[in-house]
This record gives sequence, structure tokens and C-alpha cells, in this order.
Amino acid sequence: MKKIIIYFPILLIFVLSGCSQSFLDTKDLSQKTTANFYQTPSDAAQALTGIYSSYVSAMDPNNGGSIFLLSEQMSDECFSGGGQHDNQGAMDQWQESKTDQYAGTWKYYYQGIFRANTLIKYIDQVKGWSKDDRAQTLGEARFMRAMNYFDLMRLFGGPVSGKMMGVPLITDPDYPSAKRASVDSVYAQIASDLKFAIDSMPAVAYKSLEPGHATKWAAEALMARVFLFYNGQAYGRTYNSSSATMPLADGSQVTNAQVVGWVDDCISSSGYSVEPTFGNLWPYSYKSDNNNYPYAVDNGLDWVGDDGAGGDNPEAVFQIVYSTFGGWNDNQSTSYANMINLFQGWRLQGTLPFGYGWGWCTVSPTVFNTNSWFANGDKRKVGSVCDVSDPNEGVTPSYTWGGDLWEETGYWQKKYVPINVEAPASAGATGNMWNYSHELFPDLTYNTQTDNTQNLILIRFSDVLLMGAELGSSNALSYLNQVHAHSGLADLTEVTLANIQKERKAELAFEGIRYWDELRWGTVESDLNAESGVTIWNAAVQTTYTPNVARFKATKGFLPIPETQITLSDNELKQNDGWTAADGDRVYQGN
Repeated sequence: MKKIIIYFPILLIFVLSGCSQSFLDTKDLSQKTTANFYQTPSDAAQALTGIYSSYVSAMDPNNGGSIFLLSEQMSDECFSGGGQHDNQGAMDQWQESKTDQYAGTWKYYYQGIFRANTLIKYIDQVKGWSKDDRAQTLGEARFMRAMNYFDLMRLFGGPVSGKMMGVPLITDPDYPSAKRASVDSVYAQIASDLKFAIDSMPAVAYKSLEPGHATKWAAEALMARVFLFYNGQAYGRTYNSSSATMPLADGSQVTNAQVVGWVDDCISSSGYSVEPTFGNLWPYSYKSDNNNYPYAVDNGLDWVGDDGAGGDNPEAVFQIVYSTFGGWNDNQSTSYANMINLFQGWRLQGTLPFGYGWGWCTVSPTVFNTNSWFANGDKRKVGSVCDVSDPNEGVTPSYTWGGDLWEETGYWQKKYVPINVEAPASAGATGNMWNYSHELFPDLTYNTQTDNTQNLILIRFSDVLLMGAELGSSNALSYLNQVHAHSGLADLTEVTLANIQKERKAELAFEGIRYWDELRWGTVESDLNAESGVTIWNAAVQTTYTPNVARFKATKGFLPIPETQITLSDNELKQNDGWTAADGDRVYQGN
């Protein structure tokens, strides 16, 4: 089933042709129309596929930037890395920018929103399906509309003349707008969509749906994430569980108690659970006679991540399921493979088990070398980070420093990176190594840039438990210790914000979460300052890192809206503070 993936962009009728013509033009240029298409459950399923397809394209860094990679680069756990000319989609802790480089990201998010709006508007034309199937489809469409808007708000919902503003809010495909909405109105729509999904979607198990589809449980978990971010310091608030609320589109509110109830329900009723062995969550633990990675072998690890049909990972609440059809024939086809893995692979290296890639998101030494991240004895440290100088990792002396890799530190994350196993000599693989995916899918064409099939988990069950603890659930200590068990250390005895923050740092490192935690906790500036003076190597030349804290302060941590969209809107769409059209490519301190 891995080759029959829901994300394929089947319906050309949904393409936003106007992305290169006028601002958010939604004119339908195909023969199929809203009047003659939305007739059968099959039509609705194809329309839903189109929504997911757009989201996966927005996540592909080849299309201008990926919120997953960008959040890693903007956080204090990673540098930008990559080669000296790899500026497409990069954001090096506020040290570089080009104010149109996220045009593709913006386009694909609004394409997905347009597709969701269209399905939502015309779903009542569909005949011949059950009440539950309709509720599931409509709930997924509204979940994905919320997901798209939440990503847009985290990336681009920044200050204009000192006032925090939202992104253009469009809920009817026939009435696009370039005007930036208020922060509250966008979040009210997000919350309303998620509440609708929670209230109406059947309480079905993830495995009962096509791989990668959203469930009621995913909606409950995403509501918690949105609620905590909305009530955090990114918007000038300090989260307080006794008073926090979030607006709904009908003028009412979501309360903290409601969100706690939904999280408790997700934890108790969804069927998800904590994987007891932390290392089993990641494909370096793929069990095979050809995987001789010492850490995996010595610890008896066995990956829970993939059975060829979307995975058996007990923590994957919501994930992108990739296929074996990755290629470079057009912009969309790269999105079929896990490009996050490729971008974060080891640049110009041929090692076991960590495979070739473009060298992005090199890990800061502070993550590995300070107790503020991993306590002494925390098993997640070695389970998350590779120190290339550690002989127990088995990559020394084959690891080669230098080349054109920038911000090299000698530390790499292990969670989302290509994983090699030994290949038969007859395979024609470079150095007799290839991606483990070739063992799962023997027909997979050998290509080190497109053969990554690891699913990308966007909401993990351990994160849901930690959000439940932070929201003030009566089960908070139990939730915290279910996650803390991954550390191999003694149970925690109290629930404090400091304990929750440290647990999130250790548990969720390199999963596209850290930066948004920093932004809502108000720690970005101090965290960036703590990176100042860290030793890095740019093309084998040793220097020190100096983050551009002034840029962060000016932008409040939000990215530039694409200049092309501002121009196409006839300047009705206003740019975020701190960015100008004159901002250029990356500039490295000390070089």
C-alpha cells in the first residue's frame, strides 16, 4: 500500500492558476466545474486528496521553504548548515533572508485552503454516502484548513507597524481577499474548524482510514497546540491555565477546561500509546541483517515505524505518509519522497548508517554538551544526536570534515535523516550502501536524493501528553512521567513549567517543534544569545557564530511575506516589520 498514497495531486481542477497571474486568483480553467464535479463519494475523496497534496507540497523545501526545516533553523537547536549556495528556503537564525523565497510555501498553503473551501462549500451536492463518511470527509477538510492557517499564522502572522496582524482570511472560494485579517479572527476560524472536526468526526482508529488521514484524535491534539500558541508570548500574552481562552467564529470561546477535556479524551480513547523504547521510534533502529549500526545492535532496537502501509508507530497521531514515486521530473514529484530527510542528510558523506544529503540543520554543540538540554544519563541524548568523534557511533574515521558545508559542528540529529544499510554488490549502489527503503520496497529505483520514504510525524503522542501536563490536566504528573520514562531516569515528583520545558526540549528535539515553544514561552532572544560565540566551521574554516538578534527583535520572530504577493495585491497586502525588498542572501559572521 505504500505505493498508493493519498497525497497524489489527482485533480487539476483545483490548481490555483492565478498564483502567477494575480493575487490569490481562484479561477477554474478546467472543463470540470463545481456544478458537475461534486456528485459522488469518489469525487469527494479525490477532492480531499487534493487538499492533502497541497499541504505536502508546502512541506517540501524544494518549493520555497518548509515550516519543519525553517523552525529547526530558527531555533537554538540547529544552525542552517548546507552548502555555501544553498539559500533556497533557508533561514539561518535571522542571519539571512530574501523576501520572496517563501513564495512557493505561501502559494501551496493558499492552494490547500482554496481546495478545502471548495469541498466544504459544495459537499452537500454529494449523494450516496453514509452520514459517518460525510462527517469524516468534512471533518478532515476543516482540519486541514485549520492546519494550513495555523502554519501560515506561525510563519507570516507578524507585526505591521508594531501591531500583530493575521494573514488574509478566506473561507469562500469565490471571494478571495488580500487584506490581512486580525489575529483573533484567523484563530477564531482555526478553532472553529477544529471544534467542528472534534464534535462531528467519528471516533475511529487511525488504522481504519487511508494512511495519512486526520482523525478526531488528531483534531483534539492540534486544538491543544493551537491553544497554547495563541495564548503564549508570541502575541504578547502569558499563558495562564485558569484564565486562558480562544475565540470562536460565532463569538463564543474555547476554554482551557474544554481543551484539557479534549486532550484527556485523545490520551484515553484514541488507542495511541508511548513507545517504551525511545530508539525504536526512529529508522536507525530498522532491524535487518544489513543494518550493523552499533547503537541499534548493542541496544537491541527494532523500529516501529513502517510496515509498508503507513507504519505501526503507536505515537503517530498525525503524519505525512510518503511514497516510492519520488523524482525530479516536475516540482510536485519531489514531494512524493521525504525531502526533509534529504535536506538533513550528511553532506558529501558516505557512511553507515547515516546517508547522503545536503547537510542542512547542523546541530548546535550546546544541545549535546550542556545539561540544560539532556540531564546526565538521559538515554534520549545519544538516541537523538550523533557525535561524529564518538568511536561508539561507528562513523569515525570515515567521516570527512570540510567540503563546502557551512556551520559544521560535528553533531547531527538522528531522527529525520537518510539511513543506509549494506547493499548487495549486484545492486549498483555507491559504496555498496543504500537506503533501508530498498529492502522494504525492492522495486524502488536507486537514487540517493529521492529514495527516502520515512513518514514525517507532525503530531506525536508524547507531545500530546506533555501538552496535557502543561494545560493543567488532573493527570499531569502521570502524563509527564509517561514521557520521562524515555530518559531511563527516575520519575519526576512534581509538575512545574521548568520540568515541562526541559522534558519538551529532550523529548521533541529536531521534530519541528522547538522554535514554536521558544516563541510562545518568550525565550528566543535569550536562547539565541546563548549561542553567541559557539564554534562552527564554514568550509573547514573555524569561526564563531553570532546570531542576528536585532533582526529577530525587529520581526518579532515572523518571516517576510513574499514580495510577489504584495505586488500582485497592488500593495493591499502589507509586509511584516523588519523586512525589506533589499534584504539579500545569507551573510556569515567571520567570513
